[in-house]
Amino acid sequence: MKKCDLCLKADKTHYRVKSLIQTDWIFCCKECWNQISKHKNYSYGGTRKSK
Repeated sequence: MKKCDLCLKADKTHYRVKSLIQTDWIFCCKECWNQISKHKNYSYGGTRKSK
């Protein structure tokens, strides 16, 4: 399993996102995604699923 770039929690599913605060693309877990998706200039770049 991969780790979230923000909270470092291991999970099977991560979301590729960026925002005004996170200007580079990162992979985050669903819990962090719920927060970052509310940021200004939020962009979704896909979903990564581990096997």
